[in-house]
Amino acid sequence: MKKLFILPALLSVPLCFSASTFGQTTPLSYDYVQLGAVQTDFADIPEFDAKGFQLKASKELGYNFFAEAMYFDASDEASNAEFDFDFDVEKWEVSVGYIHRFSAATALDAQVGYGDIELGLSNGQESASTGTNYYMLETNIRHMVMKNWELFAGLEWQFWDEGSDQKAYNLGTQYLWSNLAVGAQYTKYSDSEVFGIYARYQF
Repeated sequence: MKKLFILPALLSVPLCFSASTFGQTTPLSYDYVQLGAVQTDFADIPEFDAKGFQLKASKELGYNFFAEAMYFDASDEASNAEFDFDFDVEKWEVSVGYIHRFSAATALDAQVGYGDIELGLSNGQESASTGTNYYMLETNIRHMVMKNWELFAGLEWQFWDEGSDQKAYNLGTQYLWSNLAVGAQYTKYSDSEVFGIYARYQF
């Protein structure tokens, strides 16, 4: 997978800065819709760097609970002397979670959910596919290091009905202008990784 330098550069912002240093922080929101461009690869099929999109939405339900839904679709092509191959990955996930706010600038959330992932490979004449449903646990910590600049990190566990269970960590950052935000996120699973950039509308 071709590494992009945007995320490491953004994450180099010194953590010693606090949001209060730069004035009143923008409150951390769990009410948003998000659209992003993603790139993913799998250790078992290194020939492909699948690119596509991710759609994500979150809504706070009250009493510090929230619900989240995500849809992911990416594909790639590769060739050898005989065939052109198409690779596709499709994933969806729904979850509910709880938010613990330490302050206006820092929040910890934990969520449980259910999802599905499908992988497909085709050469135009023959095709093969595999996939599984899974249960997931995820926790993230979010912190405003400046007035409009957020860093976040988290851990995830996926318990697959078929195949190997997955563990993951993610790192990301985003910059907010009122109700709009742009960000970048990197997630490393046990046998795959995803890099994404996105735009978010908070309501």
